[in-house]
Amino acid sequence: MLPKHYFSFAFLLFITVANCSSQTGIDTLEFQSGYPLRSVSALQQLESFPSPRYVPGNDLIHLFNWMNPLYMGGNGQKEIKKKDAIEAAFKIQEELILHWNYFLFIPNATYAFDAKSFSDPNSPFSSYVKLANKHPEVPLGTTVFWMQLQPEKLGYKKKRPNILLQDLPDRFYVKDKTGTVIKKRVNFAAPDSLFAEDGQMQAKCLRNLLDHLTRPIDLINENGEEPPGNMSESDVSGDKDMIADKKKLGIDNWNTYIAVKKQHIRNVYSSQFMSFPELKKTWFTVYAVEGGPINRFDWNASKKTCSQIKGNYYSTPDFYPRHPNNWKLWQGAWHGWKWINDGRMKEIKSGDRFFSPFVAAGWDTNPEKDIRPGQWLGLLKCLSVVGAEFYYVAYFNLRPPFTKPENYVWQAAIPAYAQAVTTHYKDVFRDGNVLMDEKGNPVVTYPVNDKDVLVAVRKHDQKQEYIIAATLQPSSNTERSAPDKPVEIKIDGETIRIKARRQGSVYFFDKSAKPYVFYQLDRWHQYEHPSRWRTEMIFEAEVPDTSSSGITISTIYDKAGTPLNFTYSESVVILQKEQWLGYMIDKRDLEHNAGDVYIKLFVRSKNKQNGTLELDGWKKDFTVTGDNKWQWVFIKLEKTMSAKAALLKLTSQAELEIDKVAVGSGMNPPDLKGY
Repeated sequence: MLPKHYFSFAFLLFITVANCSSQTGIDTLEFQSGYPLRSVSALQQLESFPSPRYVPGNDLIHLFNWMNPLYMGGNGQKEIKKKDAIEAAFKIQEELILHWNYFLFIPNATYAFDAKSFSDPNSPFSSYVKLANKHPEVPLGTTVFWMQLQPEKLGYKKKRPNILLQDLPDRFYVKDKTGTVIKKRVNFAAPDSLFAEDGQMQAKCLRNLLDHLTRPIDLINENGEEPPGNMSESDVSGDKDMIADKKKLGIDNWNTYIAVKKQHIRNVYSSQFMSFPELKKTWFTVYAVEGGPINRFDWNASKKTCSQIKGNYYSTPDFYPRHPNNWKLWQGAWHGWKWINDGRMKEIKSGDRFFSPFVAAGWDTNPEKDIRPGQWLGLLKCLSVVGAEFYYVAYFNLRPPFTKPENYVWQAAIPAYAQAVTTHYKDVFRDGNVLMDEKGNPVVTYPVNDKDVLVAVRKHDQKQEYIIAATLQPSSNTERSAPDKPVEIKIDGETIRIKARRQGSVYFFDKSAKPYVFYQLDRWHQYEHPSRWRTEMIFEAEVPDTSSSGITISTIYDKAGTPLNFTYSESVVILQKEQWLGYMIDKRDLEHNAGDVYIKLFVRSKNKQNGTLELDGWKKDFTVTGDNKWQWVFIKLEKTMSAKAALLKLTSQAELEIDKVAVGSGMNPPDLKGY
């Protein structure tokens, strides 16, 4: 028999309907508190959101902020002065690196023309460098933009980089068999000197930046949209210079030639600065180097444009569905899940298990048209399960009037929530992969008989341990649907039933255990905007940040018939004497709770016994009655935390079953409605 408090799902559906805007039909719970009448700054929102709950000491690569902190600080808003935007950008960056697992970020080193770039009060470079030097313990990333090079400001007479010049000799452009230029794009047989000189210009900019840093740069990312693009065979096959070059290289087909030459051109460019001694350990990556199905260079060649990261090549596709109804396929340049599916199949078959997509939920001036937080969180969790270790988190301020940052800052938080879940299945992530079908093809999109549900599955190479992510995807922001739906999938020949939520549900499934062990890693996540998530912290006991060895996890689920039903399953931890569990508590999460704070344990034991709690030097014994009934035990936290974060350690003095650990205000059970 399951404890009664597990069954509380109708409430969320009522809330969804009851909070619709009468004007637009949107669910206002998917927007920041007070929307649209009251505005809360981007920084204030980040500071108020619940912490993402990374496992301490994890080694996942940090998130890369492509959102541009200056615009996040209000640059371009009529009421914001440039100086104030720079100051706000500094604070937002520090917030992201200290609490959300982001790289430090210096945008567009291509604009570091000279020493004045670092003293100009209207340039943010000085502020960014100050922050980077202040935090050498945090990895630093920067971007470079080949096509935005400004040679005149670097001492050259030309106005544009060679890659964009329109007055070169005709032999450097794309020609037909008569020698007539058909595309004024530098061709694949153009001399290396053109690309080398561009790289030398970029090197000057990076040298200016390096001269102001007292710490290394860990990652340089190039925009990667420079010509020549991935042209068709008909475009290039008549050009006598490329025909001769292809023959000289001994390459038989044009697609391979184009990919190999593109890789070569980019490497000639990047080698001009990546050869700096200070960049010996720096990763270099290029946007949109991937196995995508249309207008992409061959993955096996193009991936060598980028550095290997931890012995792997990480593809960099753009996952920009933008609108709710585009999550599944793609429309033009706006790529949904199928684009990822097709590209990942090629990449995984090539031996590249991990990737690092560029992600954006939308950048419309009307935020009601963008994908909302819950739907986006569900999609990112599926990306993680199919190999996304980190994200380049993007947002585009294209033209005035720029979107107010308070309307999109949540897009910086959601990737951290998704990545933090991955730290709780790091072994399966590192030493696992998606499953393969009978033909040896990677199963990126796991089969499910529901058009609105997306499922992704990853399995450990050596163990019968699976990670399953499932999300229920709406097709519009005005769609009225339940927050979750049961769905059936087949795992290793056995059909199981699980629950797919809009915000995604990530499950750990151990088939080697008898009976099976099955539990959810992200149950505390909500579909609403993060400003509306509960302030009370609730931890499932079986998802600790650390623990003593040998703890036992037991799962209660419906074993009768088939499928095995895990939709209402519960898992508990059974601790023996001196065994313990640890949960990392962020001090500011405590501060989100008003009044006296209590640690609340949902436990049971056969005999009356004691346990011990410890947090940041505070220690307290507690007693559990011995009637073998589930009960809430309340322990008042009698000390203010001094550390920014500390481990809440729970030790048992005899056999004790633990279901939940909650931390929040008041001596009352946590609010589990919709949980």
